[in-house]
Amino acid sequence: MNNKADNRDPKREVEDRFIEVWSDISQLWGVNKSVGRVHALLYLTHDALDIDTLADRLQISHGNASTSIRDLMAWGVVRRVTKPGDRKTYFEAEQDPWTWFHTTIRERRRREVVPVMERLHEAAGFAEGASKGAKGSERAELEELHGKIEGFADFAHEFVDLIDVFLAVGHGRMAKVFRTAAKLFPKRGG
Repeated sequence: MNNKADNRDPKREVEDRFIEVWSDISQLWGVNKSVGRVHALLYLTHDALDIDTLADRLQISHGNASTSIRDLMAWGVVRRVTKPGDRKTYFEAEQDPWTWFHTTIRERRRREVVPVMERLHEAAGFAEGASKGAKGSERAELEELHGKIEGFADFAHEFVDLIDVFLAVGHGRMAKVFRTAAKLFPKRGG
């Protein structure tokens, strides 16, 4: 007896499952679901794909596929390729997950971390100025707020330092560092 499940293409089903998982992971990182789906499909395919093929395969609009490709190229995880004798533009994804991660961390640092750190320093400076201009209990409260903001800024700088170490060491050696650290520190349940 034939049922619908027997007619499914196992390769496509495997691809679809990974595409959905990767798009969910992408969303956790604040990346649009379609961008994650396009990236996953390009990662899984052997050949570079054009916009029409991407849109058709993922059942998204041509505009959505095009916007997703632009985003992925801006992040440095997808590149444009040409095929001799073909006027279409094709795209392929970086195949090394450590390279994606390294590139993404570098871009997020530039686009998100640096501007937030600048605003954090502005907030600390404002709090310090406000405390100096205040008197009595208001001054004490503002000094306490300034201290908390400075403490958070110090913590944030330590986190940025970790990002900078990761970027300086490089993704190949960092993978070895992570594997070694995983062996040294016991895993916690959860």
